[in-house]
Amino acid sequence: MRSNSFIALFLAFAMLAIASKRAAAQCVNTANPTCEIYTTCFAKYCPCQGDPSEYFQTYGKKYCQRFLSIQNFSASGKNWRNSTLKCLQETIVPDLDISDNPKCDCGRMKGVAYKSHVACYTKPGASICDLSATDINEIRKVIDTADLFTSEGWKQMGEVAKICVKTAPDDGRRTAWKAIDTVLRLR
Repeated sequence: MRSNSFIALFLAFAMLAIASKRAAAQCVNTANPTCEIYTTCFAKYCPCQGDPSEYFQTYGKKYCQRFLSIQNFSASGKNWRNSTLKCLQETIVPDLDISDNPKCDCGRMKGVAYKSHVACYTKPGASICDLSATDINEIRKVIDTADLFTSEGWKQMGEVAKICVKTAPDDGRRTAWKAIDTVLRLR
């Protein structure tokens, strides 16, 4: 009798582990940059469609697709883009409930995602601060003006500029970042 209970308990744990691995597999990045994780994982486990705090489809996936479509990035620009996309996506996963009955606070998850932006953009070894003016211009082209001028967008630009003032190469890029920082403080 006890062995049957033990077997049933073992099978229940095994099924739970398999289901968790399947769910987790949907939330893992591939070797090549992709935006599918926003649909197969984030929107699935945190369905916020119609919620004013929805982030994954209307912001995250939108910009992921736009950045992947940039054809004129230099090698450094591509490295920054790929590293940043991976960082942004991987930062979300630990805070996501990937259970069979997920619970999601759309506002909190949007906050988690936004909070990761500055650190991912300025990550050592693949920092926006190190990019050329040409690459920065490519980035500028894909960002909607309306997103830049939100309080969150402006705040993030200010935080990035503060970091780049200290870390950008001192070959003119640091001076450019100082000018950007000055303009951002005027608002």
